[in-house]
Amino acid sequence: MREAFSLKRLAIAVLIAAAIYGLAVGIGSALYATGNMPTGATHNDCADYRKEIADERGIDEEDVPQEEIKARTEACLATHEQTDEEAFRSEYLFWSIWPGVICALVFLIWPVWSHILFNQEANEEPEAGGGHHTPKHA
Repeated sequence: MREAFSLKRLAIAVLIAAAIYGLAVGIGSALYATGNMPTGATHNDCADYRKEIADERGIDEEDVPQEEIKARTEACLATHEQTDEEAFRSEYLFWSIWPGVICALVFLIWPVWSHILFNQEANEEPEAGGGHHTPKHA
């Protein structure tokens, strides 16, 4: 258990998070510098049109025509536009933090998790007649 949270392991986790974040910020910086920053809306900027249309028509969500959802989504996406600076800040400076943090946490927790799984497997009783077999050496 102590190994999982050692100082060396913590330092490696911080380096993993920093490397992943640095890569994302680097990509964002390159896109920004070259003028290729995507500034349009994402699916998160628009409503759940399937539910909205179903409620308007009083029908089940599965019965909503895909073409109508597509048309409303396209109209919504056309109305959302960010500046290069806003897109860089939101997508590359802030949201880029999460992948690095998640990978670092998995790295920190992995030894504990694998220890738990190993102990669980070791404590399982062998099945009758065909369980674990320990070879005998002469």
